[in-house]
Amino acid sequence: MTVSASPLPRTRTAIARVPYVNCAPFFHGLPYEESWELRDLSPSQLGRDAEAGRIAAGPMSLVDYLRLRGQFARISNLGIAVRGRSGSALLFSSKPLRQLEGARIAVTDETSTTALLLRLILEVRYELCPQAYQRSGPADDVDACLLIGDAALIFRATDRRFPYEIDLAFEWWLWQHLPFVFAVWAIRNEVSAEEQHRLTRALFKALSVNTGQLSVLAQERSQRLGLSADELTAYLANFIYRLGEQEEHAITQFERLIHEHRLC
Repeated sequence: MTVSASPLPRTRTAIARVPYVNCAPFFHGLPYEESWELRDLSPSQLGRDAEAGRIAAGPMSLVDYLRLRGQFARISNLGIAVRGRSGSALLFSSKPLRQLEGARIAVTDETSTTALLLRLILEVRYELCPQAYQRSGPADDVDACLLIGDAALIFRATDRRFPYEIDLAFEWWLWQHLPFVFAVWAIRNEVSAEEQHRLTRALFKALSVNTGQLSVLAQERSQRLGLSADELTAYLANFIYRLGEQEEHAITQFERLIHEHRLC
C-alpha cells in the first residue's frame, strides 16, 4: 500500500480507509466532503499514522485505539466485530492448534489487534510457548501463518500447504463466550464538532444503505478476490458494525487480559 509520509495541509481532514471488503459497508457510496482526504491504510499502518498525527479519523484497530484513546474519541457505537467465525482472522497451520508448542509462526505486518489475539489464544488459553513470531507472509520455514482481511480470504481459497485453518475470533468465542471486536471508529479530539458531526452522519448513512445490499458489495469485489458473490455475501453477513452491550463487554475483557498477561 502506498502511504504518504507527510501530514496533510491543515485545511484537509485525513480519514483512513482500510481497503478490506469487510470495511466496505462504511465506505461504499460514502457521502464525500471536499474537506476530506481518504487514505488507504492497513490496520497497523493506520495506528502508526494516527500516532504520528497524520490521521484524523478511521476504523482504528482496537489495540491502537486503547493505546491512543487519550488523543481520540470513539464515533458513536461504530466498529467492526463478529460473534463467532470471522472468516478472515485466520491462522493457517501445518499442525493442530494444540500442537504448536515451540512453533515458528509468521504474522502478517498488517495486523495489530489480531496478532495479540493470537498470543492470547496460544499462550493463555492453551498455555503454549511458540519458538518465535516473525513479521512476514507464509514463509517456507514456518509452522503456521497468521493472515487477516482480504489476504486471508484469497489465501484460504488457494492454499494447498497448510492442512489446518483456525479462525481466531471463533476460538475467542469458544473461550470467552463473547464477540470479538477488531476495530472501533475513532476521531482525533481536536477535530471540530461540526466536522465530527458531518463524518458521523455520513458513516451512518452509508452503513444504513450498505448493510441492506451486501450482495451488491460482494458482487463488485468478487472477481478481484476470486470468490463467488454468494461466498462474499455470507462473509459480510458475519460482521457487526454497530457495537452493542456484548461488544463493549468484550472490549473490556480483551483489554483486561492483554494487560494481565503483559502482552502490550
